Amino acid sequence: METASELNEQLMECIFRLFALLRRGPRMPAGEPGSKVGGRPSAQNRILLMLNESDGISQRDMTTLLQLRPQSVSETLSKLEAGGLVERRQNSRDKRVFNIFMTEEGKLRAQELVIDRPDFASMFLSALSAEEKEQLLELLMKLTDGNDPEEPDLM
Repeated sequence: METASELNEQLMECIFRLFALLRRGPRMPAGEPGSKVGGRPSAQNRILLMLNESDGISQRDMTTLLQLRPQSVSETLSKLEAGGLVERRQNSRDKRVFNIFMTEEGKLRAQELVIDRPDFASMFLSALSAEEKEQLLELLMKLTDGNDPEEPDLM
C-alpha cells in the first residue's frame, strides 16, 4: 500500500507530464501541413497560430508562452520574416520592445493551419468516456478553484 506522500508524488508527476504534453501540442498525422511524419507542428506554425490569436505580441511574451528558448524564437521569427509572413514593429510605448505582427500572407497561412489542424481536444481526450470527462472536469475545477495566485480572492 502506498503512503499519502507517495501517492501525492505520483499524482504531481502525472500532472507535470500532462503539462508537457499540452505545451507541446498535438501530434500531427503524417501528411498534415507543417508536420513531420507523425510529428508535432513546426515552431513556425506554432508561432503563426499564436499570432492568429494575439497578433502584435512581444517576442519576450511569445518566448514565455511557447516555452521556447529566446534564441529559438528569434531564429524562427527571422525565417518567418524572410518568408514575408511576419514583421517586427517597434512598440509605441517602449522603443526597446518590438512586437510581432502577421503580414497578409501570414494571416492567410495561419487560416490554412487553423482549417487543416486536427481537433486536438477530441484527439487528446478520446481515451476517456463522457462520464470520465465529466469526473475529470469536476476534479480539475476542484483543484483550480481558489488555488490560482493570479486570480483575486473572491471571498
